Amino acid sequence: MALLRRELSSAEFRSSRSTCIRYSKQLSLPPGAVTEFVWKDYCAAIFRDLQNLGHVGYDDYLMSICSHDTIMEVFLRGKCGKPFHLPNDNQFVIKTLRKSEVKVLIEMLPSYCNHVKDQGKTLLTKLYGLHAIRPVSEGPKVYFVVMENILKADLTIHKQFDLKGSSQGRTTSKVGTYPTSTLKDLDFDFCFYLDSSIRDQLILQIQRDCKFLEEQCIMDYSLLLGVHIEANHQGSSGEGYCIIEETVLDPPVQGRHKRDPTLADFLDPMDRPGFKFGMKLPARAIKIPRGDKGSLSFSRRVNAEESDNVLLYFGIIDFLQNYNMIKRIEHAYKSIQYNSKAIPSVNPRAYSSRFLDYMRRVFLPEEADS
Repeated sequence: MALLRRELSSAEFRSSRSTCIRYSKQLSLPPGAVTEFVWKDYCAAIFRDLQNLGHVGYDDYLMSICSHDTIMEVFLRGKCGKPFHLPNDNQFVIKTLRKSEVKVLIEMLPSYCNHVKDQGKTLLTKLYGLHAIRPVSEGPKVYFVVMENILKADLTIHKQFDLKGSSQGRTTSKVGTYPTSTLKDLDFDFCFYLDSSIRDQLILQIQRDCKFLEEQCIMDYSLLLGVHIEANHQGSSGEGYCIIEETVLDPPVQGRHKRDPTLADFLDPMDRPGFKFGMKLPARAIKIPRGDKGSLSFSRRVNAEESDNVLLYFGIIDFLQNYNMIKRIEHAYKSIQYNSKAIPSVNPRAYSSRFLDYMRRVFLPEEADS
């Protein structure tokens, strides 16, 4: 990962600038469509450096997020906060923000920049821009952040999870209705065996990222996890997925432990060309049964032979919620109704510890199954 190109001044972290964006009325727009917006950039020079760090071209970035379709999508979604992908660009994800989240991001930004600079393998989502828009005529101001698309892949993502390590309220209604639905902790029933050296480095990096978020008084973050099940090797955990006419750009893998070795097999996995945490990480998925109360029984696993070779895409998202008074009240209230260790709203130190412990049980070293 490239380093930030220069020392960043404190003034750049407080800067903002506004301009007006006008779209031609000759475009194929519906009647009454808004064509003039006030556009505001926050910390533009800082995010320009973060774009360079992520090898994002500035002109390509502007072309993607400043189209009329994108701006209208952001404005119409308003303050719902639900992330969405750009319609014609799979590189970025946009999420509208509350004003309180904007404040947290701006205050955290100097430390965030230092962290992504010092931790080249960080799993924290890369942030590329913070903006606000409002119609020139009238209407509310809408804040939004532009992030990398963690699940950008040249392969089909068969399952997608949002994992916090808590259980209270952590399920998706009508599970299975939509194959692309993002499932949650109570819908998750896997563990993944990784190369032991990669697993050690992964857990160490998660620990460093959690420590950083704890120091920033941040909680309520998640691991967004996408799972691609390899078409030519599907065992019990495939749960009936039928992979038909799928274009796989990489050569098919018949079984990681049965093919002829290549030069890459003799290299440290961390030194292999193109290696990046959270992107196309090979693993072996094993189904985990649930206990009587619905919790995962990590000590009970199905036969190791009944496993799937998978490729994993993942990263840490939604790290703009601090442990404010509202979250403290929520913690006190829910602690009366539920097990205090199972609720999402806990203090940053407890959240970090619980999240890391959960990741240690989700990602296991390959030799542990031998």
